[in-house]
Amino acid sequence: MEATRAALSALRHPNFRRYFVAQVVANIGTWVQITVANWLVLGMSHSSLALGITNALQFGPAVFLGMFGGVIADRCDRRRVLMVTQACLGLIALALGLLASLGSMRIWAIWLAAAALGLVKCFDLPALQGFMKDMVGLADLPSAVALINAVNATGRMIGPVFGGLVLTSLGAAPGFFINAAAFCLVVAVLASLRAEELSRRALAHGERGQIRQGIRYIRIEPLLAVTSVIMVVVFAAAYNFQVSLALIASDVLAGDSRTYGALMSALGMGAVAGSLIAASVQASIPNIILWTLTLAAAQFGVAASHSMHVLLATIFAYGVSASLFSVTVISTLQLHTVEEMRGRVMAWYSICFLGSSPIGAPAFGALAGSIGVSRAFCVTASICAVTALVAAVAWKLRPAANCQ
Repeated sequence: MEATRAALSALRHPNFRRYFVAQVVANIGTWVQITVANWLVLGMSHSSLALGITNALQFGPAVFLGMFGGVIADRCDRRRVLMVTQACLGLIALALGLLASLGSMRIWAIWLAAAALGLVKCFDLPALQGFMKDMVGLADLPSAVALINAVNATGRMIGPVFGGLVLTSLGAAPGFFINAAAFCLVVAVLASLRAEELSRRALAHGERGQIRQGIRYIRIEPLLAVTSVIMVVVFAAAYNFQVSLALIASDVLAGDSRTYGALMSALGMGAVAGSLIAASVQASIPNIILWTLTLAAAQFGVAASHSMHVLLATIFAYGVSASLFSVTVISTLQLHTVEEMRGRVMAWYSICFLGSSPIGAPAFGALAGSIGVSRAFCVTASICAVTALVAAVAWKLRPAANCQ
């Protein structure tokens, strides 16, 4: 009961309860749009390269311009930033829906929309991460992070299924309109939040070199620096779910898209469970190291599994450990960052998370093609285990005053 109360403590804040419900709808709508857009690209181009370009345009800008978005999140009222970014995302979805309904959809239009979406996300993601603290304060921040992570995992499970149903029964345009309506809901909820219940903070003054200041702050703070090194390696090595699970479905189980969907569902359910567990866990370097080792153990378990039922269990554990790791990392960064740097630190997290996929996914695919999927999992598990051990030794050797 104590753990349950800790996991759900953020919901005692009325502002967060409204925002939470809006995020449930928005995440499902986002994955509906991603599913419909990807299917359209494949249908028009019959090219996996075209699909790769779409995803690169969607996530690439945040990697290169994310720190600038972090500066804006530190300088400006985060709620207002989110109202603007969410409205822009809704307009992008609306434009795609109109093009689809008029029969004028082209690949270049989807690519243009993906690039615009990626540009907006540069400002949206740091503000969104920082705004959670503004709604619930530091005491309930781990609960808020865990609940939003659970929402994201649920959206990844439900959204593609719902998107596929919408696409086959209603066509492409309604999928985009659904997402546009979801963003309208988020903007309305943000506008309705009680300003007097949001945490007050001093906005950072505009000056030159603020991106460099943020990078230097992350580098000289031992806890932030160690966390950054761990998450860069682990995200690249262990968070290639779409590629790795697809290869398990095809190469290990000789299955089809339904097999892949079942594995992704098991991963998503594990992620939801892990998020709720992580809400009652202390945010610290020792726990990040512990979850890194747990993640390595889960990957070894997946590598040793060769039947559907066993794989569903080990992939569920994989999802639990991955969620424990990511929630603890975010909470640690949030709780140990000074307020005036919060936007830039969370922008750095987004860069590391989004930037890992273009590196880790092709590397895992090439490795699996060379030595097999199971051995590739053993390699990535070993990388995580070694990273955890090296980080533990490095953290132990820090002066006692720095060990938090």
